[in-house]
Amino acid sequence: MKTQQLEIKLSNKTEEDIKKARRKSTQAGDDLMRCVDLYNQAQSKWFEEMVTTTLELERLEVERVEMIRQHLCQYTQLRHETDMFNQSTVEPVDQLLRKVDPAKDRELWVREHKTGNIRPVDMEI
Repeated sequence: MKTQQLEIKLSNKTEEDIKKARRKSTQAGDDLMRCVDLYNQAQSKWFEEMVTTTLELERLEVERVEMIRQHLCQYTQLRHETDMFNQSTVEPVDQLLRKVDPAKDRELWVREHKTGNIRPVDMEI
């Protein structure tokens, strides 16, 4: 009789342990899905902000390169006007300034620094 009661008691305890384990497993799965959703939302927001920021930085970089080019062109022009004897030293600088292209400059920088190769992606479970 006592053996049967002990077996029933152990059986009930085992069933309770199994139910607890299932609840924990279900809770862990729900937590994982919530975390994955939060990650995907954060990744999406990051991507939007990164694109916006990158476009703004690119625009500012174009402005910076163009401003520097204009100032250097102005400098070389003034050198031409004021120093007739040394024009040959300024001429190569003028030729290089005419070749300045902000788009090519950015492409070269991206190629050299390998930026933008890998982007974060959505996590799927």
